[in-house]
Amino acid sequence: MQQIGNYVAENGLLIISRVICLGFLTGLSVMDIKYRVIPGYMLMAGSMLAAGYCALFCLDHIRLNLGGLLVGLFFVLVSKMTGEGLGYGDSWLLCALGLYLGIWKLLELLMAAWTGAAVAAMAVLAMRRCRRGTVLPMVPFITAGYMVMWASEILLCMEKGMI
Repeated sequence: MQQIGNYVAENGLLIISRVICLGFLTGLSVMDIKYRVIPGYMLMAGSMLAAGYCALFCLDHIRLNLGGLLVGLFFVLVSKMTGEGLGYGDSWLLCALGLYLGIWKLLELLMAAWTGAAVAAMAVLAMRRCRRGTVLPMVPFITAGYMVMWASEILLCMEKGMI
């Protein structure tokens, strides 16, 4: 119990930022499912929060965060090349998450998100609930990938004896 208290005391801002990000992603997931659109003002707010967090707390490893931003920009390019096969909102969100999380945590998130999306697409196709051209909202899978990334971060801290 003492270790948990120490971990929270040492990493309080990180935990608060992770909870805020999860709440933000959950809200965006609901909007993406319900309206199939991610409002630009929400993406702008999230981008400003990510940039502010990065400017205040990530200067010692800024290259990793800029690498995460570059991964997001790659997805913006993919969106443009595919005629929004992956929506611009999803790509913009990945830019903000890349800046906030850094390249390695973003890639971990993306691996979990794309795996979840692929499994869901196969399940929906197998149940004959949709056709091949049906579009699934991506933000719920990004949110699930974020939760997987955060859980693996916690498990790693437990393994190292930090918790």
